[in-house]
Amino acid sequence: STITLTGGNISINNNITFITPETLGVVNQPLGHVTGTRTVGGSITCYLNGEANSSADMFTDLIGATSTITNNFNLTFSIGGGIAEGVPAVEFKMANCHLEVPSHSIEDVISLETTFHALPSTIAGTDELVVSYAG
Repeated sequence: STITLTGGNISINNNITFITPETLGVVNQPLGHVTGTRTVGGSITCYLNGEANSSADMFTDLIGATSTITNNFNLTFSIGGGIAEGVPAVEFKMANCHLEVPSHSIEDVISLETTFHALPSTIAGTDELVVSYAG
């Protein structure tokens, strides 16, 4: 399904830890660093939409999946571009995403916000995020 987003973010974190000795009277400089497990995640915000294959269906599916520990969705964020050829665009493709149950906000409109976590296809995999450019 296609959902038009009103906001959100994608975070890519290498979880780098710097090894820095502590010395009195000088500015401490790191000796090196250790790279941890990469994490890709974020959140999306959209209006509640009752059309077929829209945000209301996503909300219903996530609430109804009470026996699922890790749900698995294929998310693609298409940013920019348009109908005309040559218009710059970028796509973030995450083939294995775990979505949390959305929270809703009732103000002038009803909106949903959900958090996602991109997962690799295998434990040792590094394919949780593919970024492509067009235009």
